Amino acid sequence: MIHWKKTTTRGVAFLARVRFSNQVCLASLVVFIFSIFSCGSAPEARPEPVAEDVVIDESSAVSVAVLPAVKKSFFSSIKKEDMEAVEIGSPQSLKQAYNSLHKSVDEKYSDAERTLLNIICALMDVVWPSERGNMSAPKVNSPDRYTGIIDSVRNGIYDLSSSSSDFFSILLPTIVILSSDSMSEYYGAVEESLNKALEMKPGSVVANYIMGVLCLRTGRAEEALKFLNAANGKYSSSTKEILLAISQACFATDNKELALTVGEQLLSRYPQDTAILDLCARSAYALGDLDKTESYIVRILLLEPDNAGYVLFRASILMQKQDFIRASSLLDVCARKNQTPREYYILRTRLQCDWNKNYTAAAEVASKALTLYPDDIEILVLAAEMASLTGKPVEGMSAMEIAGKALEKDPSNAKAKEICISEMYRKGEYQQAYSLSSSLISDRNVQRSVLYTHIDICLALRRTTEAGNLAGRIYKETPEDEEAQTAYIKVLASSGQAAAANQLIAKLLPEANSKMKSFLYYERSFLQGAEDQVLSDLRSSLTANPRNKDSLYRLYQIYYNKKDWRRAQYYLKQVVALDPANSIYIRQNSELDRLLKR
Repeated sequence: MIHWKKTTTRGVAFLARVRFSNQVCLASLVVFIFSIFSCGSAPEARPEPVAEDVVIDESSAVSVAVLPAVKKSFFSSIKKEDMEAVEIGSPQSLKQAYNSLHKSVDEKYSDAERTLLNIICALMDVVWPSERGNMSAPKVNSPDRYTGIIDSVRNGIYDLSSSSSDFFSILLPTIVILSSDSMSEYYGAVEESLNKALEMKPGSVVANYIMGVLCLRTGRAEEALKFLNAANGKYSSSTKEILLAISQACFATDNKELALTVGEQLLSRYPQDTAILDLCARSAYALGDLDKTESYIVRILLLEPDNAGYVLFRASILMQKQDFIRASSLLDVCARKNQTPREYYILRTRLQCDWNKNYTAAAEVASKALTLYPDDIEILVLAAEMASLTGKPVEGMSAMEIAGKALEKDPSNAKAKEICISEMYRKGEYQQAYSLSSSLISDRNVQRSVLYTHIDICLALRRTTEAGNLAGRIYKETPEDEEAQTAYIKVLASSGQAAAANQLIAKLLPEANSKMKSFLYYERSFLQGAEDQVLSDLRSSLTANPRNKDSLYRLYQIYYNKKDWRRAQYYLKQVVALDPANSIYIRQNSELDRLLKR
């Protein structure tokens, strides 16, 4: 018992000490917490002891490698093959990605899937509309930078604010140029973006295609073909948009045959596509196939009957085919509908001039065209030509003045130079005409008509050797061509080679048409010795062609020299009727009037 009591007494003492210790700790904790939340009333702090400098031995330090933070892509949850298919961007690969991502329940789409499907549908809408099908994009819950670019594209706006951190943010703004032809101010920025996109994905069909279109629009057809051929690979064979662009590039690089071949292949699949029909028509026209050209234009007009451009195109073709009646009716249709653009005035002037031979009426139409389009080079040249034919001013300007204005705008315009040469020749300014003509015939692609005019000028200046060399070369190249025959015979007759001239005339006469016969008899009249033979050939010339102005004028000269004023005037009046604007003929006729009144 005594032992138990001692033990109990010690235990009570121990517990008392523990309780006292706990109370001291609790009091200290309260004081600490209170000091934190009542700094304002805290006593002034005692100065802290100065810390000693600690020297670290770097050789003993252990470096810990810290990995850079990995920033996840917005599309990191998308399967790699689906992303690659969209980046390729061909109709086939886009459809493949669409089918892979498409879900029957809208709620199951992730945000990345919604955005990527919207990108797919935007590319199909803008870049590949012929392959669009029934694709539909799910609604985007939270708009992002990609959908923002797509909205800008659909509104015809080039998004300059988009970042260039990934392929889609670089590519998507560029597709806007496919929806509009009036964005040339952005072509530099678009090309820069496309170059970046192609550096990242060289095999991207959509990037190569857009770059090809851009090159076409900026006049670089050869470069365009390089990119378009790259786009037309295994992922996109027979895609309409790519093949049409390739055909356009072939046309621009002067490969009209291939342009027409590709165009006709497309036409078999898209028979009512006016863009393809137009390309085929223009390719066939460039190849000189007027019948095929007209057939395509007729098909376009069945789809667009009120399209004045194609109505006038067909009228132009009909005029070239000498079908002036139908051409005239088409021009009348345009006039009744008040569809009279510049092409209308050009064709109407030509019709009056070439078919009706009404040069005065033609000059009136050209005059109206000149008031409407005073700076148009083709209109200026046309007006100059009409002024030259009529010998009268058009809008107060002579043929030389109007042709001069055309040359100010286009110093290389061959037709304007031809008119100037013709006017100089008519006025007897042979040396000036020779200088200008000599420079003009140096062009490799010069028209034959320019060469024939130069031969006439050389003959007028008695440069028979030069005229003979040029006429002989042309005749040797094309001995069956009537104009070549005509020029060669004139040179032979003028250079005193009567035997050679008579031999060639005798060879050509039996098979010659009426116009050629009239010329041959006229030229032979210069080779005859007796006057009755001269008169006989000239009458034969007029029998073949009563409107041969040269034969009529020569008869006037013969009878004028014989002082047979009445017969002289009989022939001269016919000359004046054929060329009423020629001031020389009018003056000579006035002289005969005075002589006959004596």
